[in-house]
Amino acid sequence: MPDPFLTELPKIVSIFALAFFSFWSAIPAGLALGLPPLIVIGTTAASYAAGVGVVTLAGGRLRTWIMRRIGNRAALDPESRLGRIWRRWGMIGLGMIAPFTVGAQIGAAIGLALDAPPRRLFAIMAGCGLAWSIALTAAVALGAAGVQSAL
Repeated sequence: MPDPFLTELPKIVSIFALAFFSFWSAIPAGLALGLPPLIVIGTTAASYAAGVGVVTLAGGRLRTWIMRRIGNRAALDPESRLGRIWRRWGMIGLGMIAPFTVGAQIGAAIGLALDAPPRRLFAIMAGCGLAWSIALTAAVALGAAGVQSAL
């Protein structure tokens, strides 16, 4: 009798890889593959955190490289739209919008370029990724259950 985990492992790896680059699409894909919602939540949240971690581990070195490549163009004008958003919402705002806009890696790079501390940036972005994973998985699972019961 095969181990149930081993039979689900290819699906889990596929969802992990998809969520690493496209958080938004990985949740319905995981549920469509028949994975339990808790596995989908854990896999997508872990994948998102891994994407943030890859960038934040480089931390200061990545920020130095970005600043060297872009130079003065990377200076944030405090009166620009991004400057006002960053001043008002900071890392929490970035963490909340990154899963749906720029993704984990680019969101973390933006945070580092704006001089966010890498460890705190990782914690906030990973936490926001987990929160969105829970909310979206619940919404998709409940929506799918509602459609099935209506049929």
